[in-house]
Amino acid sequence: MSFRQLCQDLARYVQDTDVRWEDGVRAQRGQTDTSLPGCFQQGQVYLDGIVSILRHHQTIDFPLLALLGKGSCEYVDRLRPHGVLDNTRVPHFMQNLAPYRQQLEHIMATNRLDEAELGRLLPE
Repeated sequence: MSFRQLCQDLARYVQDTDVRWEDGVRAQRGQTDTSLPGCFQQGQVYLDGIVSILRHHQTIDFPLLALLGKGSCEYVDRLRPHGVLDNTRVPHFMQNLAPYRQQLEHIMATNRLDEAELGRLLPE
């Protein structure tokens, strides 16, 4: 979408015009012509990542994912044999995964995302 279309579309989700403006700027930063569709690719990568995490939050090995560092949750099993995990620590919020997974489910509920919608957004 163009910047203008994006800000208008965000009105469905964000009431505050200043916040919509900031979100639009963040989404399209770096574009030379914001009247044309486009986005900042890092934002798209992070969005794809969180959708993947939400979609698979019940089966992801979060401690191992955290120990492996930056990477995609879909590669954890392939990276497992290559990870150097000596002297690495799991973040405190992942010591007990039940509350962490509950937070992810809260994020899903807040954003009106259920398993079917996540499957539509990120097909297998």
